[in-house]
Amino acid sequence: MKIMKLGVLTLSILMLTGCDLGHHDDHDDHGHGAPAKEQVSGAKDNAAPIDAFGGLNLGVVDEHPEGEIIFSLEQQALVDFATVVAVKRQMRSSIEATGALQASSGGQAMVAAPVSGYLASQDTPFPSFGDAVNSGDILVKIVPRLDGEKDPASLDLQVRRSSSSHQLASKELVRLESLFKQGVVPERRVQAARKEEQVARAELDSAKQRLKQSGSRPGKNTGATTLAVTSPVAGSLDGIYVTPGAYLQEGDALFHVVNTDILRLEIQVPEADIARLINPQGAWFTVDGFDTSFHIDLAKGDRLVASGSIVDPQTRTVPLVFEFPNVDNKLRIGMFARVNVIVGEPREAIAIPSTAVQEHGGLAVVYVQFHDDAFERRVVELGIRDGDAIEVKRGINQGEKVVTKGSYLIQLAASGPQEAGHGHGH
Repeated sequence: MKIMKLGVLTLSILMLTGCDLGHHDDHDDHGHGAPAKEQVSGAKDNAAPIDAFGGLNLGVVDEHPEGEIIFSLEQQALVDFATVVAVKRQMRSSIEATGALQASSGGQAMVAAPVSGYLASQDTPFPSFGDAVNSGDILVKIVPRLDGEKDPASLDLQVRRSSSSHQLASKELVRLESLFKQGVVPERRVQAARKEEQVARAELDSAKQRLKQSGSRPGKNTGATTLAVTSPVAGSLDGIYVTPGAYLQEGDALFHVVNTDILRLEIQVPEADIARLINPQGAWFTVDGFDTSFHIDLAKGDRLVASGSIVDPQTRTVPLVFEFPNVDNKLRIGMFARVNVIVGEPREAIAIPSTAVQEHGGLAVVYVQFHDDAFERRVVELGIRDGDAIEVKRGINQGEKVVTKGSYLIQLAASGPQEAGHGHGH
């Protein structure tokens, strides 16, 4: 048993010292014998490339200083690569929140049928999705349905009855006026008769008008009275809910008109940050589908529409609403936004684009260019973010160039040959 333990101990020592029993000849055949030892030994006297992440000596002789990462100009020209200079600028602190984009006040409208009836034919093409309209533009015309009276015979009878009532009221008025002149009846009876005559005349005119409208049918321009339906706002049609010739009930949805020139950003500020929400000066936000952030600045004419004073019991947030121009109409109503509400006074700080910062092992890392083809890895301490820029508290000096595009390729260049799979197992 002691002999067995001694053998195991000896084998362990040999393995720790790098010896592989029975394979010495294979080392020479694979180029890992004495020449390799000389190469590593020589590396002690020369600066060797350093793994940018682990600080490991790669065992390769290089004429570049320790920590220097080489990425040639030829390699830079073949890829999407860019650098910028770290500068001092005004940085603004902010509160993180979420929000959604909505139409501005008066920027959208649902157009409904004002009366029941049929859509009349028209000379212009029927509205299409996406059509631009101005406030007051006629969208469609409706031939109103006759309330309670559906056939011409009934309408004609109503005209006859109204005409007879009007004739009787007129004769009664003439008779009473004659008696009043003779002093037989008081003036109040004449006034009452005059009022009855006016009502009878109005009913007759209305019955005649309904009879005239009854001659209209969908698709026929018979000259019947139509009611024009207009757009209450300027914008574009993003909803069409009827077809030509359709029969409508009063209140039926016809069109949805929306104007995206001015948008609202409706923000939900967390309850925990309400104390910091003093005199907000604007906001910046990001939405999916865009690489850059969008900015709202009260100093440039954007508006703070409302700041809520009640905490929502469900979401534990307070609403905050801004209005701003939708430049080039890039943004869409309903988009979800990741928002930073700008608060407090701005302060000067060294800033770089946020795209220059990479995260490795929980550390913020930036690659600095100090020669055309030479770079250095820096671990940095970051501060506040303002739009696409981020503050660097420590690790970068003003005027230094940082890599904003292609930093992953710099990382690969720094990792050394073993990352390419050239290692050899025994």
